[in-house]
Amino acid sequence: MLNVYYTPGDDWYLKIVSLMPKNSYQLFDKDNYPQAGNDDWVIALESGDDRLSVMNTELSSSSMNTFFKGCNNLDDVTVGKGLIVGCCSLIRPGSVIGDQVYIGAGTVIDINCTIEDGVTIGDNVTIAKGVFVPANTDIPSGSVVQIDND
Repeated sequence: MLNVYYTPGDDWYLKIVSLMPKNSYQLFDKDNYPQAGNDDWVIALESGDDRLSVMNTELSSSSMNTFFKGCNNLDDVTVGKGLIVGCCSLIRPGSVIGDQVYIGAGTVIDINCTIEDGVTIGDNVTIAKGVFVPANTDIPSGSVVQIDND
């Protein structure tokens, strides 16, 4: 069973729990999270900054879950705490992914990329080889991110 930290009234958490089998998670918010058991956590907040804040305060002594529905097995990819990857996404070898990163469905992250903490990547995004994405960046769905060689 996974514990899911969310904000009532904000439907962002639906993107996360829609990836999970029914009855495999319990929802908790800022008021009732102390009642959760010792299961791993997934933080279902849209803002990467908010995800990092909750991980480092309310849930600082808790274990974070890597929730992966992608196409590959993350071999040779360095992964931080609390990674969430949507269906059919691909993360190529040599990439480094920080803490509390959300990667939407159908996204491709090419080899040797660095995605820092708190990044939110939408659906169907392509990140080219060797790209560096700074902390707390929000990349909209359908974007193509590449190195600017100017």
